[in-house]
Amino acid sequence: MEVQTDGQGRGLYYKYSAYRAPAVIFISGLGDGCDSWSGVQENIAQHASTLAYDRAGTGNSPRVPGPRSCQDLVEELYRLLALLDIKAPYILVGHSFGGLVARLFACCYPERTAGIVLIDAAGEYKELTYERVLPRQYIAANRAYLLNPSLNREQIDKMHSYKQISAARGSMPSQVPLSVITRGLADEDGSDWPAHAILEVEQKSQAEFLELSAASRQVIAGSSGHYVHHDQPGLVINEIIGMIQAQSNELNH
Repeated sequence: MEVQTDGQGRGLYYKYSAYRAPAVIFISGLGDGCDSWSGVQENIAQHASTLAYDRAGTGNSPRVPGPRSCQDLVEELYRLLALLDIKAPYILVGHSFGGLVARLFACCYPERTAGIVLIDAAGEYKELTYERVLPRQYIAANRAYLLNPSLNREQIDKMHSYKQISAARGSMPSQVPLSVITRGLADEDGSDWPAHAILEVEQKSQAEFLELSAASRQVIAGSSGHYVHHDQPGLVINEIIGMIQAQSNELNH
């Protein structure tokens, strides 16, 4: 389905299944569309309302002028939820860069957030943390990817987005259930890219997400690369269903 989300005739494509609260909102990684969630969404739709969508410039949704920031993506999602009249509370499931969007949404709308599931999620200033282990020949390209929005598929201003998330960090609801799912396998492409060192950096960075909530836990997906919801969908489904059940019990008391 498609719904217009601004006054200029532009629309967002989405997959929505209405069932019951809480609604589970799937937020894709940079450049990915809602199809990335197909198998997981179909399963979760048997337990709760679900929404997956193509952000502007991904999948079937038309591009909008850039650069854009993480705050723009939060507001785009908020408008979509309002237009579809999807009632809060929401369990936000964010993959990769989508984890940053989920976190900022929770900071902006804590009363609408029932839980957060981060799937191999990016941390703020991720590219700078890589530089601790990158060989010299990769530094310039890595820094350019951080600083130049035209080099990523959605023209996201990463530095501005990271500053937004860092500034909002104190507004994160401190008791919100938070599940941090982290991949266990390094990227292997045969190059001199330090895949195992990068994996260690990312696992440590994601462990620091646990400080965001007093109700947090980390799960290592030992058989998964970056797309845990493709490699071990059952693990992701179980984490989401556990959060749905906990929230449903709370709603019924």
